[in-house]
Amino acid sequence: MKKLIILEYFTSQSVCDVRNNQGIFKEALNISNSIIKNFIKSDKIKNIIVIRNENLKCLYSKKVKYYRTNKDVSFLDILKKCKSDNEIVLIAPESQRIYIKILKELNKISKVIGSSFKNIEIFSSKIKTIKMLKKYKIPVVNKINSNEFVEKIKLIKKPEYGAGSEKVSLIDNEDISIERKFILQKFYAGKKGSFLMLCKDGGNKVICCNQQIISIEKNRIYQIGCIMGGLEHYRDEIELLADQISKKFPELFGVIGVDIVQHKGKWLVIEVNSRFTSSYCGINNSYNFETINAITNFYVNKNLREFTPKLLKKYKYIF
Repeated sequence: MKKLIILEYFTSQSVCDVRNNQGIFKEALNISNSIIKNFIKSDKIKNIIVIRNENLKCLYSKKVKYYRTNKDVSFLDILKKCKSDNEIVLIAPESQRIYIKILKELNKISKVIGSSFKNIEIFSSKIKTIKMLKKYKIPVVNKINSNEFVEKIKLIKKPEYGAGSEKVSLIDNEDISIERKFILQKFYAGKKGSFLMLCKDGGNKVICCNQQIISIEKNRIYQIGCIMGGLEHYRDEIELLADQISKKFPELFGVIGVDIVQHKGKWLVIEVNSRFTSSYCGINNSYNFETINAITNFYVNKNLREFTPKLLKKYKYIF
């Protein structure tokens, strides 16, 4: 029987400024609570340890034990007291290299279930992601230089290390002022989506194919949600793209999220997230139970078993 530790970065901080960061904490709690709800259904999991700030609400179950952080107790203090044979499920953003920094610390304490450190370093950086996908001839939205365009064209400016739509803005090539650690990409007006897949040893299973809901306000681009199952019509094409990624990066492991955009009938990769993403929270409302159960069983048994994701209904999930 397995014992797992759920560590979500924002909700495990010693000090949580919820009032000024309501959106961040809502999403962080949704992801961690969704994992807890689904994992406790497994008869192969004995206990789940959740590390969470003392001022945040908890989702209670006989299987779940909470360790609380506060201004005097950090999540590292708690983990150092836990048994080293407990495996950790880490949920953390790529912003400011947070995921990488935490992973380095956790690897000294216990085993983190996930992709290799090498792959996480690649996919945490948008520049490294583009470089490696181009190397393996995987279709990707390329990085561009500020002097490459003469014609008027819309560009996207985004941080090299950033999560979701954080600090992503739409600009004209006439108004380029690119800061250090930001990149430029061409803006494609085609359908935007994402898919989740389970990966192990170069193999994969696509879990869900979703259409992203994008909002543009004062040239800021926000992903505000997704239509779960909204791209199932394109599953065959998405599965081919998933195969390309998993075969070239066999050290990807567990739930992997991939953002994509359609251009001239072809799907291009925007970025690869080697972690649980927000769309995981919407699977229960859109796909059959076997789909969620297969993900949980993977984290218990580490086996990529055959299963058939079945879309029951499209579901509009707002983050």
